[in-house]
Amino acid sequence: MPLFFYILQLMLFDFNHRPARSYILPVIQTASISIRPPIKPDWKRISKSWGHPFHPMCSYMAMFPPRIPHYFIQRFTRPGDRVLDPFSGRGTTPTQACVEGRIGIANDLNPLAYVLSHAKVDPPAKQTVLARLRELEKGCRRGATAIPGRSDPITVVFHPDTLQQLAYLRTALTESREDIFIRATILGILHGKYRRSGTDSIYLSIDMPNTFSMSPDYIRKYVQDKGLQYLPLDVFTNTRRRLERLYRRGRPPVRGLAYQQDVRHLHEVIPSGSIQLVMSSPPYLKVIKYGLYNWIRLWFLDVPVTEVDHNLDDGHALPAYLEFMGDTIRQLERLMQSGGVAALVIGDVAKKGEPPINLAAAVWEAVAKQTGLRLVDIVPDAIADSAKVTKIWNETRGQATAVDRILVLCKGDGPATNHPTVDW
Repeated sequence: MPLFFYILQLMLFDFNHRPARSYILPVIQTASISIRPPIKPDWKRISKSWGHPFHPMCSYMAMFPPRIPHYFIQRFTRPGDRVLDPFSGRGTTPTQACVEGRIGIANDLNPLAYVLSHAKVDPPAKQTVLARLRELEKGCRRGATAIPGRSDPITVVFHPDTLQQLAYLRTALTESREDIFIRATILGILHGKYRRSGTDSIYLSIDMPNTFSMSPDYIRKYVQDKGLQYLPLDVFTNTRRRLERLYRRGRPPVRGLAYQQDVRHLHEVIPSGSIQLVMSSPPYLKVIKYGLYNWIRLWFLDVPVTEVDHNLDDGHALPAYLEFMGDTIRQLERLMQSGGVAALVIGDVAKKGEPPINLAAAVWEAVAKQTGLRLVDIVPDAIADSAKVTKIWNETRGQATAVDRILVLCKGDGPATNHPTVDW
C-alpha cells in the first residue's frame, strides 16, 4: 500500500461529537497571560541550514527546525535550566538546549527516536568514536557474518557486501556511548539517493528517491524500472566521512539526558517542578506509522515494525486525541517549575470541503479547565510548501494544511524568564 495513503490520513477524527466549525475560532479570547514582547515567528527569517551539525544527523518525519526551539530557549530560559521534549523525535529541542548551555532532556517511546536523541544529547569524544569504529572494522574483517536469505525484504536494499557489514554491526554494537553514536550515525546514512555520478554515495543503500523507507515491492519495481545497479558501499568508510561532518563544530558544552517512557509516566524519571521549558510537537495519533515508514532503520535496530506502531498509536478519533493531550498537559504541569513555559507545535487539519480545524485551539478548549497552566498565546506558523514532507506527493496533501500553531502555556502568573531579544 502506498506510503502516502497513511501519512495523508492526517486526521481520521469523528466530528459527530461536535460541529467542526466550533474549533475554527481560536480560544484565546479567554483570560490569558500577556507578555511583552509578544511571541512572533522571528525564526522565519533565519536560514534553513542554521544550527549545529548534529541536527541533520538523520532524517525524521514531522520534525521542526532547530530555529524554533532556539527562539523559545533564548526567550524563556537561562543557562543551566532544564529543557524537556517529551516527544523528542530526532532530538532537535534537547540537542539545541545542550548547545546553548541548558540541560536538554529527551523522551520518546519510539526506539529510533530514542537512539537518535540519546546520541545527540550525550555524545562521546570524537577520538573515542573513531577508535571504536576502527575496532569494529577489524572485528568485521576477522569473522564472516551470515547475511539474510534472499526471501528477506532487507536484501532488496543493499549490495551483499554492504549488507554483510551491516549484519555484523547490527549484533556487535553495544549500549556504550560510542556505540550509540555510531549506531545513530549509520541510521542517518542507511538509505538515500546516490551522487549524480552514480558511482558513489554518502548513503549505503541502492539509489532511493527518499530517506524514508519505501516498501520492498516499491524498491524492487523502482530498481527494475530505473535499471539501477547495487554499489558495494563500505559502511566503515561512509560512517567515518559522516562522523567528520557531524563533529566539525565539536560537541555541545552540556550533556543531556534521554528516556524511553510513555509521556504519561515521565514523573517516574523526571523530578516534579524541575523543568523550565517544554518544547515539543505532539504526534498525530494513528497518522504517521513510525514503524512502517522506518522499517529499514528498525531492521538495523533489530526492532519489529509492528511493535513500534502498536506502542505509539493511542487512538485516532478526536475525543481520544483530546483525552491523550489532556493527560499529556497535566503531566507537563506536574514536571514544570513555577514560571515555566510549554510550547507545543500542533498543525491545523482539514477535511475535504470543510474549513481548516485549528487543532491547537481545540486542544486548549478541551483541557483549559483540567489544568492549572495558563494560556499565553496560540501562535500561527505558516509552513512553506517546499518545507512540508507532503511535497514529495506534489498536490496530494490529503488533510494536511500549510499552518502549524504553537500552543504556548505558562505555569503561574508569567514566565520566570522572558528575554526581550533573541540572539541568532
